[in-house]
Amino acid sequence: MRSRVGNFYQQEKKANNKNRYKSKYEDSAVNWRPYPKVRQKEFLNTLMDKTKVKGVKQENIVEGQWYNVLNYCFAEPNKQYSTRMAKLLETDGMMFVRDITVALSLLTEFKDDIDMSKRSKQERVLAQVIYYLKNIEQHIKTGNRLKLVMPNVVLAADANQVFVINARILYPYLNLKIDWTRNPRAAYDTGEPIELFNKLERDSNINPYIYDLRSKDFDLNDVLGLVADLASTENAKNLKRISVNQANIRGAYDEFLRLVTQKKTKVASNQELVGIFIRALTDHDHFMIRNNYVMVLNESNNTYKKYRINGRNWYAFFSRFDTNYSVNEIKNITAVGDVLLEETNRRFSGEYWTPTIWTNQAITLLDKHLGNNWKEKYYVWDNAAGSKNLTRDYKFSHLFSSTLFENELQIGKNYNVNNVTFQYDFLNDDPLLSPQNIDQSKLNKYAPELVDAIKNNKPIIFFTNPPYGTSGNTSGKKSKTNIAKTEINKQMHIDKMGNASENLYCQFFYRAVKLKEQFNLTNVVIAYFSNSQYLTASNYFKFLRNKIFSNFNYVDGFLFNAGEFSDTATSWGISFTLLKSKEKDDNIPDQFKLQVKESSPKGIMSVGNHTIYSIANEESLSEWVKEVDIHKGTIDWKNKSPLVTGGFTASKAKPTIFYPQNALGYAWFKGNNVEYAHKETGLFSTNFSKQRGVAITKENFERVMVNFAIRRATQHSWINNKDSYHRPNEKFLENRKIITDMVIYSIFNDKNLATSLNDLVYKAKSYDIKNEMFWLSRKEVGKLAEKNHYADMGFSIENDKERFVYCWLQKNKRKITVEGRYVLEYANCIVNDTFNQRKLLDEDYPELGLMHWDAGWEQVRRLMRNGRKSIYIKDFQTAYSKLEEKINHYIYKLKLESAELQ
Repeated sequence: MRSRVGNFYQQEKKANNKNRYKSKYEDSAVNWRPYPKVRQKEFLNTLMDKTKVKGVKQENIVEGQWYNVLNYCFAEPNKQYSTRMAKLLETDGMMFVRDITVALSLLTEFKDDIDMSKRSKQERVLAQVIYYLKNIEQHIKTGNRLKLVMPNVVLAADANQVFVINARILYPYLNLKIDWTRNPRAAYDTGEPIELFNKLERDSNINPYIYDLRSKDFDLNDVLGLVADLASTENAKNLKRISVNQANIRGAYDEFLRLVTQKKTKVASNQELVGIFIRALTDHDHFMIRNNYVMVLNESNNTYKKYRINGRNWYAFFSRFDTNYSVNEIKNITAVGDVLLEETNRRFSGEYWTPTIWTNQAITLLDKHLGNNWKEKYYVWDNAAGSKNLTRDYKFSHLFSSTLFENELQIGKNYNVNNVTFQYDFLNDDPLLSPQNIDQSKLNKYAPELVDAIKNNKPIIFFTNPPYGTSGNTSGKKSKTNIAKTEINKQMHIDKMGNASENLYCQFFYRAVKLKEQFNLTNVVIAYFSNSQYLTASNYFKFLRNKIFSNFNYVDGFLFNAGEFSDTATSWGISFTLLKSKEKDDNIPDQFKLQVKESSPKGIMSVGNHTIYSIANEESLSEWVKEVDIHKGTIDWKNKSPLVTGGFTASKAKPTIFYPQNALGYAWFKGNNVEYAHKETGLFSTNFSKQRGVAITKENFERVMVNFAIRRATQHSWINNKDSYHRPNEKFLENRKIITDMVIYSIFNDKNLATSLNDLVYKAKSYDIKNEMFWLSRKEVGKLAEKNHYADMGFSIENDKERFVYCWLQKNKRKITVEGRYVLEYANCIVNDTFNQRKLLDEDYPELGLMHWDAGWEQVRRLMRNGRKSIYIKDFQTAYSKLEEKINHYIYKLKLESAELQ
């Protein structure tokens, strides 16, 4: 059994309490004060900047920051009987707090940037520390001129990590018969003497817990509290282990991955990794450690499965965290399994575990519409059960829990022990299930009672929280190409379900509907947590929506923030919808009313209703923009125009869609939902690599600007995230003031990346790009060029022509509103105020094209970012915000967004 030296003390976080650390550290024998959160942030930021320097300078930064912390927390609260950090006997620092009852004698060692999680690095640091201890011991024996005492605590840190150990466990090393005249640093550099390092390698008392300063939950006071506790011999021997709970489980899991598995543990899925962690906490006796492997007992077949781990860190980790829990504590730990799914993998796969409070809301809704006895009456199939979070707190007469991952069954083995639990891939197993083959199916093998219910048309509920992943990808995110490749996906393609077939939760809907059709079931309920987009999107979900609602009636539902599922993005909503089977017909609803709910300290609260409208593709804003024929009277110029990835960079891809010779630029927009409006909308001076949108011409210019302004001015929220945009009415373009407002708003939006560039190289050819989105006249810019002696710019203006947007504004100048005029005036002031910086900054940033007379608003913004900001910037921002508020008012007044919030 390993020693508990280096363990941590009990933690209890008490948020929003100015004395929140008092109860947490009140048992520390040494008086000290916690380091404030604001100072912690400064401390971490300074260390993060250490990458700008290396070697000795970097080590000095680390040392200086830790000196500030240690003096603040230990020396200053104990001024009467404490020294400050000081370099004594060539150490990196020592401090003595001579308390009345307990003395802290701290020895520190600082490095630049090493991997302290490696045992070899720890041993080298400790070897150097041992030599320091020997020097201190000899100094004390030879008169003790400095009045030192032997250190009882060692703190070692670099730019990213820190560990603390009880110095007393190093005292036996001082009796070794080795050459003590060596320089302490030489022990670190050379890994000698061998006798010392051999003893360190075999020492089971040395398992320091390595704090990672980059960890999300890192708290400097955890380290300092351990320093204080280790000063006491009694505390050092009896440090309390931390109980894992819902508040700290994510941090504990992150540490488990960082220290124990270290990306070496091979598992079939992230769920399996979660299962190892939860079982190790709650069922620790079923694990056996053999060197760097852990053996886990599988009770279903009484066999062991072997996983590679870091054996030393396994002991260090579980000497820090408790493994003894009550029944309720175990339930609480397993209930928050979603917190433990690594963020990148969870977003890739779209898998979430359902919080109990929202399960309760779903059950309440089912009680309301199915009666209080539905749990006895219906055959309930949770076909993505995971660890049974959705059903664990309720009793069912006929419950069937199937899950994709075998390991999850082990996590939830203690819940609803009388139900039928089995591994079953709902999207791949028995894909062609029918009355003719169901008796030979995998489903019949593991759940014959459920098969009997299906065959005999008994009441069935599909009650689950399916994964939400899709094979599509959003800008800036990883591609999910293969995530939707299932047997049901194939069937949906055959059945012409369109793009919805690429979405996992849609596949769950589709299969439930197919089972209803295949077996002529008349009493089926679908009760799913899901993305609400299947209710809204036009052509994307059209065919699936028709299939669902020709077989089922929409009964009720509610909407809540996805952030309620721990660590999930808060920008979108999750719906729970209740659908009941009907005889097949063509009566497809086009609106769906959901209650909007939020959690609060008082419980779940209803904050209103949100009606989602399903609009036909031809009624969408995106189709309205594309109605204008841009092919007429021109030729395809896509292979003679450069393709860009942004305002200043050429693409490496080939163009694939029509780009007319007379194009003014390109308008990028994805889909027809609010969800994509803020991140995937843009304007460019030439063809754009994403190829989702439309080329801008004189004929469609106004529609493009309206589309852009509506998307960018929409006040996005998690409630309207999946709402669709509706096309304007036939007379919309006749309201010239609204159109002019939207054009001006678009010109100065930060997603207008239209720029003017020379010598842009694309496919080995050089291109000059003019910015037709420029709003000033040649005369106005010419005066500024003359004033600042920009002769080359002046000559280029003389040989050029006015830009399209300037001409359009002149044509519509009488329709410019007060709000629009202020935006234009302050934008012009900014151009005037910053114009004298252009030549200087052009020398430093030639790629920005700042000496082009028609340099766009994005170029002006880059100029201010790299140079001096204009004195008019705040005035401009205020004016622009007022114009945006006005356009947002247009959006809802004219019902350009297809939803209602009450």
